[in-house]
Amino acid sequence: KTIDQATNNDYLLGYNNLLALMSYLGGRPIAIIKSISFFFDFALAIGVGLVTYHFSKKKITFLISYLIVLFAPSVFANSALWGQCDQIYVCLIVYTFLLFLKKKNIFGSLLLGIAFSFKIQTIFFVPLLGFMWLNKKYRLWYLLLIPVGFMISALPCYFVGGEFVKPFTIIGKQFGEYSNLNYGAGSMYAFLEMTLLAECFNKGVSILFALAVLLFIMFVLYYKKVECNENNMLYVAALYTIITPFVLPHMHERYFFMADMFILMYVIVRKKQYYLAPLMIFSSVNNYTHFLTGEYIFKFLGQDCVRLSALINLAIIIILLVNMRELFPKKEQELIGNN
Repeated sequence: KTIDQATNNDYLLGYNNLLALMSYLGGRPIAIIKSISFFFDFALAIGVGLVTYHFSKKKITFLISYLIVLFAPSVFANSALWGQCDQIYVCLIVYTFLLFLKKKNIFGSLLLGIAFSFKIQTIFFVPLLGFMWLNKKYRLWYLLLIPVGFMISALPCYFVGGEFVKPFTIIGKQFGEYSNLNYGAGSMYAFLEMTLLAECFNKGVSILFALAVLLFIMFVLYYKKVECNENNMLYVAALYTIITPFVLPHMHERYFFMADMFILMYVIVRKKQYYLAPLMIFSSVNNYTHFLTGEYIFKFLGQDCVRLSALINLAIIIILLVNMRELFPKKEQELIGNN
């Protein structure tokens, strides 16, 4: 019965297993759901703190990062109010990133697979693997460990007699369930109002466009010989976790949650442009509000509040792309300056 219930919603088995496990403790369902999110709020805050501490080696940096995440409006709204599971898979990705920083790529790949078992949006983090591979810091066979990690989450399903394909049917359901170009997200599709243009993008053009953008950025990083050091890894993760949901179709308002965390870590480690973090978090909360309350933060803007978030996200992306010049080797920077 639990297996059938798990495949009747569009949450992957990792989260459904947690719900099933917690249900044996008894109590109100809403309390069970939110207690899981509540626990991972703290785990996520610790993970972000550990990443920033890895760079600074200062306990105060850990404490500041920890407190910011714990009291960030987007974190509070996502878990305590909404009872969503975004902080769970993002938490696992943050620890995956920490393992990559410590050059523990095998364990990082396994943990990334487990993150996939909670949310398919884990894919926003995957371009970092491409950047590492191009710089010979990540071996292709490590990719085989990602499905291994995913299958670990399916073990409870198999132990109680579930079919082998059960974990994958939910993924297929997710891909086929949503057809609109945008679901309240601050993505580029918040600007699309022309019916003919929207229909054109809905016929597969949107996916091709997104892939072209993401691959072009990777090409620039490779062509400019950007080194795969720890600071650059954080930059690439921050850039891709915001630009990927921005250019992909069918995005929901919660899908920039990963960007909230990575941009926060990016500015804390970089010690510059601190304003990017509150802007990113505000952009997310601005979209949450309508779903949670039925009203927009700025009532006079109405649905344009979503476009406001899209503009903020676009501005952050442009700033990050401009910052890319700092990653180029010194000779490249000098040529750009002379031009």
